[in-house]
This record gives sequence, C-alpha cells and structure tokens, in this order.
Amino acid sequence: MNLFCTIVIVSYNCRQALQTCLLKLIAEGYPPPILVVDNGSTDGTPEMVAADFPTVQLIQNTKNHGFAAACNQGIRACASDFILLLNPDTLLKRATLQKLSDIMRSQPNIGACGPRVLNTDGTLQSSCRRFPTLGAMTCDELGLGRLFPRSRRLARYRMHGWLHDENRDVDQLMGSCLLVRRTALEQIGLLDERFFLYFEEVDLCLRLQQTGWRVLFVADQNVTHLGGECSKIDPRNALGHRYSSLFAFYRKHYPSWQLPVLRLVVQIAALTRVLVGQRDYWPVARYAWKL
Repeated sequence: MNLFCTIVIVSYNCRQALQTCLLKLIAEGYPPPILVVDNGSTDGTPEMVAADFPTVQLIQNTKNHGFAAACNQGIRACASDFILLLNPDTLLKRATLQKLSDIMRSQPNIGACGPRVLNTDGTLQSSCRRFPTLGAMTCDELGLGRLFPRSRRLARYRMHGWLHDENRDVDQLMGSCLLVRRTALEQIGLLDERFFLYFEEVDLCLRLQQTGWRVLFVADQNVTHLGGECSKIDPRNALGHRYSSLFAFYRKHYPSWQLPVLRLVVQIAALTRVLVGQRDYWPVARYAWKL
C-alpha cells in the first residue's frame, strides 16, 4: 500500500525512545521510507539505527543543528507528497497514518493535520492551542488558565474545556505527529530555522493559514506520546530554548511593543515559580531579557 508519505524523525540523545518508536513502526508493517535525522547524538543513537534498522535512511549530523533545521534536512531528502514529522518518543499505528493521508488526499485545501495525542496511560494529552497572542500568553504564564479552566478568555491559549472529541480546524497542532503537504511547503517555505527548538510548528501553522491552507485536528485517530524524553536530559536548557523561541515568534509576527511586555510577564511568572520551588525556572527569571 503506497501512502505517498515519508516519516521524518529527528533524534538527539534519545536512543531508547527512538528504538521503541522504530520497532513499533516496523511491527505495524510500515514500509520504507522512514528517515531519521540525528542531531549529533553522543549516546549511540546513530549506531543503533544503522545496526538495527538497515531499511531506515539515516542522516547523521556532527552537531546539533536544532529541530527545525534537522526537519528541513529530512524534507529535502525525500520526494513524497506528504511528510510526517514524528517525534522519537511516540508510538504510531499504521492505520492512523493511512487515515491522515486519506484525509489529506481527499481535501486538497488542508496544509497540515494531526491526530489526538495520548499519554502512555491512555489519557488525553492536550495537543491543540490558539495562537500565542499577548493576552493569551499573559493568562497562561500567570497560571490563570489553570485556575479557571472553564473560562473561555482566561483559558483560551490551551483550549481548556474542549475534549478533543471532534474534527475541527485549529490554530496550531503539536509537532509531535504532524502530517504536512509538500505543495503547501513549496508555497510558504520550510520550517523557519531561527527556531532552534519549540514554536517552529506554531510558526508553520500560522504561515499556512495566512496563505489560505487549513490546519485540521483529526479526533478519531491517536498517537501515543511519551512527552519530553529528549528535553528531560537538560530541562533548564529546554526551558531556555522554549522562551527564546517564544520571543523569536513575537519578533517575527507581532508589533515590536509587545515583546518587552511579554518578557516582563515571563520574568514575573518565572520568579513566582522559583519562589514556590520550581528551581528550573531560575535561569528564565534571571535572563528573560537576554533570551
């Protein structure tokens, strides 16, 4: 069965998670092409892929070029109609990819789509967001959305209250399992490599919608996502990348006066987290104006 699709997986020091991911794909009978772009792992990841999965195409970088840049390497290295950007800490069924591909072929105005994302215990992992406007991010950073999850205004960013139980167009989808149409990428460009880690898919979804493409959430298909396996290696550095990318998103898409306001909100929120014991946020609280 030809899915007209290449799976592109970016790895960085996540050997065990990637091995489990690839074993699941092979067990599901997914044929080549599967393409792994390794970003300079030092834990034996590329050696494992080469030895255990000879049918998987491997691009081995000598250093970490960032997630967006590595995804672009994979996209350029394949010629499929659709590209599935898949995190290494996921478990994907062949039927899910088949359904997503069928939807994309039947509705040519969809630029990207993605399934429900589940935790390993089968519970829902919220995978859809609104675009990070200043008001939405202020409420999210200050924890107002968690305090008032039923409020449409205060919980707007994370779309609390929606059960992810119906197909619908959304602002942005989590990049852990994102199927993208090549012709859409040819129109808007590939992932923006200024985003080293995080917010590259937010930028992609925004550019898709600005040029008339739809971004669709598919409720009746699932992928299991362990979540943050690579970032667990260095959580403080991961937080730094998250906020650096958030600020880069604001520099690119929003009026210049909004960025200093957001930096102040982030700094206040990070200091509050430090005071209640979340020490990983100390670098963000200290260096928010330099990120």
